[in-house]
Amino acid sequence: MKEEKNDGQILVRLPASMKTQIETAAKCEGITTAEWARDALQAWLGLVNVCPNCSFVNAGKAKFCCQCGKPLAQSKRAIYREWVREMIRDEFGEAGCSEGAADLS
Repeated sequence: MKEEKNDGQILVRLPASMKTQIETAAKCEGITTAEWARDALQAWLGLVNVCPNCSFVNAGKAKFCCQCGKPLAQSKRAIYREWVREMIRDEFGEAGCSEGAADLS
């Protein structure tokens, strides 16, 4: 099987029905499908609670890691959210991660 090279990008294959739904949602909001997908991911990532010790993804409201038991301090979540913002900024440019966009805090 031929390996795809993506330069750090996430490649996702969507079922045709889902692709159509995303295109319709983006059209209704007057934005591109890439912008719609970015906004949806930003909103979802705001719910992610990653352990600073073992990198396990916990439920959004967890106070302690389900994997290692370490406390999930808010300051560590803020560091992770800033990292995600930086990754999105690198991919989509400054406008792609404006404060008016879906908030990750």
